Amino acid sequence: MQLSETIKLYMTKEQKALVAETMDEYIRTVNRLVSVAVNGTSISHYTTAHVHANLPSALVNQCIRDAKSIVNKYKKKCRKADIKNKKLKKQGSSITVKEPTVSVLKRPCCYINNQNFKIKEERIEFPVFVNGKSKRVSIRISLTDRQKELFRTGKLGIMRIVYKGRKIVAQIVYSVAEGEYLDTGNVMGVDLGIKCPAVSYISDGNVKFYGNGRRNKYIRRHYQYLRKKLQKAKHIHAVKRMSDKEQRIMKDIDHKISHTIIKTAVAHDVRVIKLERLANIRATTRTSRKNNHSLHNWSFYRLAKYIEYKAKLVGIKVEYINAVYTSQKCPCCGDIHHAKDRNYVCNCGFHTHRDLLGAINICNSTEICGNSIFA
Repeated sequence: MQLSETIKLYMTKEQKALVAETMDEYIRTVNRLVSVAVNGTSISHYTTAHVHANLPSALVNQCIRDAKSIVNKYKKKCRKADIKNKKLKKQGSSITVKEPTVSVLKRPCCYINNQNFKIKEERIEFPVFVNGKSKRVSIRISLTDRQKELFRTGKLGIMRIVYKGRKIVAQIVYSVAEGEYLDTGNVMGVDLGIKCPAVSYISDGNVKFYGNGRRNKYIRRHYQYLRKKLQKAKHIHAVKRMSDKEQRIMKDIDHKISHTIIKTAVAHDVRVIKLERLANIRATTRTSRKNNHSLHNWSFYRLAKYIEYKAKLVGIKVEYINAVYTSQKCPCCGDIHHAKDRNYVCNCGFHTHRDLLGAINICNSTEICGNSIFA
């Protein structure tokens, strides 16, 4: 499995200027190569000799690879559009699918493969272009003990240099071994929601509620109020900082919830975690003025992906099931009823919390939709 780690770069003014120029030249080169390919000239056999750019040859090679990838994706979209238009024409429809647009890189960045950067103690080295020549720049970094262990034992992949706010950081991909999957064990169903971020039910009868939905809604309302004030005062940079801070807090909450879910799963010998396939949930869920903002800021996809990758690390499979009626169907008699507020009461006598009902039905469900949230 491939994961990524972000490293802060402590650069001098000269180093920052060099790296910023390298990032700008990188995206200009990629966009130029994509434009050449789209206008009819093949770049499949391009080498560094065909490309004139103020970049080290290692980065020029990476530019060519990135441009090829963008062009291949564009051609694939074009083929799909052509097939769709032929089908529509055959059906006698006057509707036509528009041709896809070519992706253009706008955000300054550069990619460096693992053969062209080195991490030595508290410094990282990679090539830049200085006065017409390729030169390796050595930048000071600060690594935690965990990061040192990861980079020492893990297999490093590509590194991306990118802006994070006003600062430039390095994002390094590394490979880690997945846990060994078990054939026997319990099944856990996890219901994701707004008022209660997550509820788990395990086939051995264990029940657990995670997070505090009211606190999450308060955090979002608080930062929305601050952004509104700053927008009126026309403090654009402060608005961006507030948005970034809110996202960091919510990501941290999702990480903690997913970590606790996996910890509970390991403690109860869970072999499979079942989640709802929540594709198009925003379009199908009943909305109101009261919960509309919360629904459209609900990070269900991020939390589901956190649970998925952390489960793989400890050898637990993740399956996605059909979410239809999971919060309305009685697990005892099978009748479908709407819950009153957060309480679910069935005519057969069964009663429980609505979110727990969802977790029970997810755990017992056999309608597997695959191993992807958008399968």
